Amino acid sequence: MTMFLTGHALMAFMLSRQEGKLNRQQTMELGHHILKAHIFKGLSKKTGVSSSVLQALWINCSTDGLSAALASLRNLYTPNVKVSRLLMLGGANVNYRTEVLNNAPVLCVQCHLGHQEIVSLLLEFGASVDVVSENGMSPLCFSAAAGHLGQVMLLCKKEAKVDHVDKSGQCTLVHAALRGHLEIIQYLLELEWSAEGQQQDCSLKSKALQQALIAASMLAWDKDLSL
Repeated sequence: MTMFLTGHALMAFMLSRQEGKLNRQQTMELGHHILKAHIFKGLSKKTGVSSSVLQALWINCSTDGLSAALASLRNLYTPNVKVSRLLMLGGANVNYRTEVLNNAPVLCVQCHLGHQEIVSLLLEFGASVDVVSENGMSPLCFSAAAGHLGQVMLLCKKEAKVDHVDKSGQCTLVHAALRGHLEIIQYLLELEWSAEGQQQDCSLKSKALQQALIAASMLAWDKDLSL
C-alpha cells in the first residue's frame, strides 16, 4: 500500500513541477494522483485545515487550467466526479463554456447527457441554474429535451425558470413535447410558472401548452410519414 501511495505522490509531484502549462488531460491526471496519494491524511487534526482544502490548494497552485479541464470533452462525456469536485474546490469556473452544443456551459451539457451526480455537484458549487447556451437553451430545456425527468425535478426545486424561452421561441414544455416525453410534460404543467398571480400563471401555461400541442402534432405527423 505504501509503494502504491508513494507512486501516486511521485506522479503528482512530477506533474506539479513540470515546466509550462499543463494541458486538460494532464490537469485531470494531476487531480487523480493528488486524490490517490492522499499525502495530507491525518494532518487536519494537527493543522486545523481539512485534507480536501490542502488538496485543492495543491492543484490550484500547480495549474491555471482548472476550468478548461472541467469542461474537457473526456470529462464531459465520461465525468470523473471525484476529480471534478477537486477542480471545483480548487477554483474551477462552474459556469465555464464548453466547445459543444452551441458553446453550452458545463451544466447544460451534463443535463443533456443525463449525468445527474455531476449536475448535483455543479449546483452545489454554485452553477447558475438558468445559464444558457448561445442558442438560448437553459439546463432545464436540455434536460426536458433529453427526457431526464429526475434532472427536471431537481432543477425545478432549485427554482429554474420553467417559462424560459430559447432564441427559437421554444420553452421547456415545447422541447419535451417535440420528443414525446409525456411524464415531463405532465410534471411541468403541475408546477406554478409565475409568482405574480394565478391569472398570469394560467396565461403562460396556456400559451406554452398550445405551442407544445402543435409541436406534438408535428412529431406525430413526421412519424406517420416515415411509416
